[in-house]
Amino acid sequence: MSVIQTGVKLMPSISIWVIRGAFWSLGLGLSLGIAAPGLAAKTIALPAQYSSLISGGAIEVAELENFVNTGNVPSNFSVLAGSLSSIAQINGDEQSLVQKIREQLSQPISIDKNNPKSVDELSNLVKILLPPDSTEAEQQEAKTLLTQKANNLTLIDFLKKLPVDNLTQDNFLDVLRKMPPPAQARSTTNILYLNSTRGFGTLNLENFRGAIANALENYQGGTVFDVLNSKPVGFYNQIWFDTSIYQTSILNTVDFAAINAWAANKQPEFILDSSFAFRNKETTTLTPSAAAATINQALALKNAGGGILIGTDHNDFAYTANQILTNFGFDGLFTGVTEITANGSFVGDLMLNPYKVKSDFFVNNLQGLSTSNVPIGTHTLNANGGDRTIKIIENLFSYSPNKVVHVGASFDTGNNMTPIDDPESVPEPTTVLGTLAFGAVISRWRMKRKQQQKVLNSTVS
Repeated sequence: MSVIQTGVKLMPSISIWVIRGAFWSLGLGLSLGIAAPGLAAKTIALPAQYSSLISGGAIEVAELENFVNTGNVPSNFSVLAGSLSSIAQINGDEQSLVQKIREQLSQPISIDKNNPKSVDELSNLVKILLPPDSTEAEQQEAKTLLTQKANNLTLIDFLKKLPVDNLTQDNFLDVLRKMPPPAQARSTTNILYLNSTRGFGTLNLENFRGAIANALENYQGGTVFDVLNSKPVGFYNQIWFDTSIYQTSILNTVDFAAINAWAANKQPEFILDSSFAFRNKETTTLTPSAAAATINQALALKNAGGGILIGTDHNDFAYTANQILTNFGFDGLFTGVTEITANGSFVGDLMLNPYKVKSDFFVNNLQGLSTSNVPIGTHTLNANGGDRTIKIIENLFSYSPNKVVHVGASFDTGNNMTPIDDPESVPEPTTVLGTLAFGAVISRWRMKRKQQQKVLNSTVS
């Protein structure tokens, strides 16, 4: 990856700071073609683990696709839906687990051989898809073929491409062998990562910033994010400003001319993250939890249509970050010096889903960190921001002693509240692989509830 030195003008390629590449493109639009008529899975015969959840023990692919597209639950899903509703009530979850599963099934399948959680989910799924007496070699072959042929496809697209009418445990591996390989992925989102956390006044963090871009570059084997640093400014869908430098404003009028020309066409959304300086502070690789949080932010911004992430630190290090906010006419800036304390919460899914972080993310990256207060609330942007009115919504806050927002976004990312020191406290499926394997868990839960009810009835009698 090339390095662009300080002083290079932003036009025609937005590149004034040292850049550890941008990222591999977030594009999940694949040039996959359409399965030939008559060569698509139409019915799925369920494994034994699921047989009690779906009436008739089989799923029509057309009904499953209709559920994903419209939210209309198939009639034979009634038992499953009832079980999920009961679990949601027990967990105090306002959003139906049925709809959460629908959301997950609409997301591309993500198989990352470098992610232990992804590897475990794939192993568990293969044990469900293959017969109980399948050999270790057959399971390994299935995992390899799924990685090659299912990665980045939605579940519906994957099922449509399977060359069989009725899919069962017994024929799954053979059908998978016959499935044609996907066409080469095509990137649709290009992200430029600009780094000013370097040199004097940056807490000596400059040696570790490349790990942030590397984590995104290596996501899903390098097929998602595109690292480009020599294209005209209009080429990019997202711009990430990694800017924590002591009392220094780096951007000049030429830089802002390029940024504003880009923004005029993009009408960008925003993520404001005053905890970003310490996303990585000690190593040349991100921890799994830090990588997950970074990928989640990139995916969220992509799903919102693209935009700008401004990552910074507390007020003395936020001069350049505030330059950017002022340029767009924000009514407030990054302010203050406040520590992130454990009595706070992640709000919504911006940093926690689709890839969950673990409690070590707080300990290693946030605990005791001094950051700015992010300017949440309504902002009336100027002409550079499209004369729009936007609202920055809090996504991470803590109390020290007053409530301080450390991360915000200009788009809705959900209302779930998760303790800042235990982000993995809610065990719900957050990936397609996990959702598919989740069915077996629901089936066991339902059986246990029946047994408990039977014991209770006997006691009452």
